[in-house]
Amino acid sequence: MNLRLSCFATTWRPALAVRAARNALGLALIVVLSACAIRPIGPTAPPVRTTPSKVPDRQPELAAFSAQLSGRNAVPRSNSAGQGTIVAVLNRKTGLLRWKLSFDGLSGPVRAAHFHGPAMDDEVASPLVALGQRGIISPSEGRAVLTPSQRADLLAGQWYVNLTTERHPEGEIRGQLIEK
Repeated sequence: MNLRLSCFATTWRPALAVRAARNALGLALIVVLSACAIRPIGPTAPPVRTTPSKVPDRQPELAAFSAQLSGRNAVPRSNSAGQGTIVAVLNRKTGLLRWKLSFDGLSGPVRAAHFHGPAMDDEVASPLVALGQRGIISPSEGRAVLTPSQRADLLAGQWYVNLTTERHPEGEIRGQLIEK
């Protein structure tokens, strides 16, 4: 007696299953594409027209500078965990230099803070412009009018900022001013 259960009566054929799946996907693709081609009925929103935004005119009379201050830039190097940032803007025509200074992590209060120059990274130069009076706190701002020779040295990248403390009288943190 040859008994077969009806669910096992037919053998599964992979080729038929693949063909059926392809047909179903093809039909779904046709439905999606035809739906995209149908235009909406009724009013539609007008197209969005964008105009390119105007780039602000560059002000060639202004030069921007920044410096990252750290103990490894000090001469001689300090093991200070202190760090700081200064950003400055020079008006080339008038010589007005404006700056903003911030710092933290120093070994004590700042005794003096100056722009120095002309000097490169590992050189030492005389102070030219004080960043403020004794006891500078962070953040602080200032301004000064530079002479033509000071402007030239600053624009040549030969100015640095130096902050001194009691523990580091020659400078706890320092950074070379770089034009942006």
